[in-house]
Amino acid sequence: MIFDYCELESIQSGQLTIIAGCRFADEPDELYVVQLDTLQDGTVQELGLYFNGNDCKYSFKQEERALIKDYVLEKLAATEYANWFQGDLKL
Repeated sequence: MIFDYCELESIQSGQLTIIAGCRFADEPDELYVVQLDTLQDGTVQELGLYFNGNDCKYSFKQEERALIKDYVLEKLAATEYANWFQGDLKL
């Protein structure tokens, strides 16, 4: 996975939605969106992959989950939400 961008979409009632653009090595010209709906305790309520707004119903491999987690935490570190999670992000 090659990441393109990371955005904080919304915060509601202790929930942070994180949107990350990514490309897969076998489809470098296609931009997908990874969406994480997270709680402040680090729980990921939903992890989804979207293409052109459609849910791909994709099951992430453990290595992909680790890459997503590392990327998101790296990007969050440079924002006002650097310390938002109370504990580790459980992905």
